[in-house]
Amino acid sequence: MHEQAARGRTVIQRLRLRGAELEPLSARLRLEAVLAGADLLPPGLPPSATVCIRRLMDPKPGVLPVSQQALRPPAAWNEALSSVLREQVARAARPARGVVPAGAEAVLFADPSELLACLASDVSRGLANAHWWWRGLFPNADLARTVVTEWLRAPEYVPSALEFLTRQREVRSVVSLFTVPEARELLTRVLRVHGLSAAALDAPTHDANDEQPVAAVEPAVPVKAGGAPHSAAAPWEPWAPEARTLKDSREHAALLGVALTLRRAPVEARRPEFLPAVGTWRRAEESLSVPSSVTPRAARHEASTEALAVSAPPRPHAESAPDVTAFAAPVEEPTARPPHETARFEEIVAGPALIQAEASTAGESAGERSDVDGVSRAIEVSPSAESPLSREASSASTTEDLSRSPVHTTTPPTSLRELEPPSGRAWGLPFSTCLGGLFYLVNLGLFLELYGDFSMPAHPNLPLSLWDFITLVGRRLCVDPRPNDPVWKVLALLAGRKPGVLPGQDFTPPEAWRIPPGWLRTFRDTRWTWSILEGRLRVHHAAGFLVLDVPCDGRDAEALVKSELAPYSSVSSFTLSRGDETGPLDTEPLERWLGWLVPFCRARLCRALGVSPDDASALDATLLAHDARLHVTEGHVDVVLFLAQLPLAVRIAGLDRDIGWLPSEGRHLTFHFE
Repeated sequence: MHEQAARGRTVIQRLRLRGAELEPLSARLRLEAVLAGADLLPPGLPPSATVCIRRLMDPKPGVLPVSQQALRPPAAWNEALSSVLREQVARAARPARGVVPAGAEAVLFADPSELLACLASDVSRGLANAHWWWRGLFPNADLARTVVTEWLRAPEYVPSALEFLTRQREVRSVVSLFTVPEARELLTRVLRVHGLSAAALDAPTHDANDEQPVAAVEPAVPVKAGGAPHSAAAPWEPWAPEARTLKDSREHAALLGVALTLRRAPVEARRPEFLPAVGTWRRAEESLSVPSSVTPRAARHEASTEALAVSAPPRPHAESAPDVTAFAAPVEEPTARPPHETARFEEIVAGPALIQAEASTAGESAGERSDVDGVSRAIEVSPSAESPLSREASSASTTEDLSRSPVHTTTPPTSLRELEPPSGRAWGLPFSTCLGGLFYLVNLGLFLELYGDFSMPAHPNLPLSLWDFITLVGRRLCVDPRPNDPVWKVLALLAGRKPGVLPGQDFTPPEAWRIPPGWLRTFRDTRWTWSILEGRLRVHHAAGFLVLDVPCDGRDAEALVKSELAPYSSVSSFTLSRGDETGPLDTEPLERWLGWLVPFCRARLCRALGVSPDDASALDATLLAHDARLHVTEGHVDVVLFLAQLPLAVRIAGLDRDIGWLPSEGRHLTFHFE
């Protein structure tokens, strides 16, 4: 049985009905109609989670109306079922946390990436056929081939699944499930879903200071003392040092190195020189490669892709715990702990509220794995085509001046899993916040085309984490930012910031500000003023934001005004006059950039929401100060808000539009209302 929320589905794998004087076909049709109207969603389940329940008995036998037509079950039966499901979810074991207790009747995966990682782990160790939940999720399937099929089908979850397997020291045995062509195809799909082109792997590298690319130069091959050559450092080495254990299989090493870099340092992975450098490294490695002893399946002919399933150990008895050590993968070479794995959870996020009893957590870690048959829960993200701020649609606009400057990440982001507390509290369980409306600002960033969504994954993104964008803009829009609210720590965690690291610390803002002309389409027939202050031309809009702030560089002021404002004449009607401006300018680059951006964001939001721009508290109350629960997993951010608190203005503006996949962040963001 598969459970899914409003966006998902409920699948019952097998249902048995016993009763006297029942005609089988009629009883089945009536029961299907009744269950279609039942609430089969386990209460308290994280929206992105999958829960498999082995066996579920009728909570009130004889109450369901199977002898007559009915559209929904009685309320008493629904309440009893809800109570049983709640207990099952509370006791559910987590395969991702170790062996499953013998006799476990339910298992839970926080999100699809965790499910894919656990499936690959069990297949690589020869344990998958012994576990009932895989037979329930993938009946009659060759699980070795299922790993390849499912990973190729959902490439957006591959980086976080590989992150999990790297921490478990199982990544070498898992990547051996993929042939070289499959590893290459998987990398291509991972790049595509993140808005990157695999063709860049074949592009020549070039100096950032050159205007034209130069021919690719193969890196020099260092020679060891014994005379054997070894390759130069891979381009992902600072962020994914674990990939060096796979360097004798270049396709698998490239897959792991690129995927982990996308996970840990997405801005670095999007730098224009990164993928060409990967291609150069891969070509150099190809000339040095020798038959791999690390990836046995990848070294075989493709016709042998089923061999792992055929040669798997015999399945243990259904109710006996398998001998894990008998099928264990070879112990991996220990690697140094990367810098991104040093922070602890309690340093970043206060402990979340639990929906799971502490006793069940303790039992989970102490038990052993066993066998399963049944209920799973999954979420399908079905992004809407509706545009944010849809009352006033904007045409394409350039963000060149906002995203031109590169960012140099010196500290790789922190892994979610590494920040889990020692007590075993699970990601996916809720954090409560009073500022749930901050996540509406994601739609603002998409509307302004500072970031791309699933519909334009290759769109150039601002070289600033989207979560830091929300933090920096949100703090300045809030009347009361509530510094102790957990949402700020959650945003820091999502951005990969460690304690003490400020948002945007590695972001290099541009030196000049030119609002993209498309941003002004909703601000027509207005008055602009210009002034020269500290050697800079500044053009103010009557709505309270700067249209331009550029250095004069000794040019004639009036000629500079004329040339700089020419692009705006086709999108906005304005009168221009000379103004007087005094006061010191911000010299700190980030504060200056925010002084450009935030006033426009405030004016644009006020116009879309019908709020007075002079009433900061009205904007705060309408958009930001909303109670919410946040479920954060490796692949999903689910924001659960209350329909009674949703202002009609937010709905009309489209700021509550479901967002879905965010290529720049490698996560799905979904709004839920209850």
